[in-house]
Amino acid sequence: MDNNKKIKIIEIISKITKVDSKLINENSAMDDFSKWDSLAHLSIMLELEKKFKKKINTSKMGDLNSVKKILKFLN
Repeated sequence: MDNNKKIKIIEIISKITKVDSKLINENSAMDDFSKWDSLAHLSIMLELEKKFKKKINTSKMGDLNSVKKILKFLN
């Protein structure tokens, strides 16, 4: 598992949701934070696409609702 990728993912989620990155870990999911709502989720997906230069299909976006799932998708 790429620790560098995990840190970048957590930073993106933290920046967009305004949740302290110390509260986000590999097991964190969308349901854990009220600020990680559908609008924030879309912003996270768009930011991930830019940062990792990997297209995320609209149909796949809904599935990527945790740090672990995002990491698995990007690897």
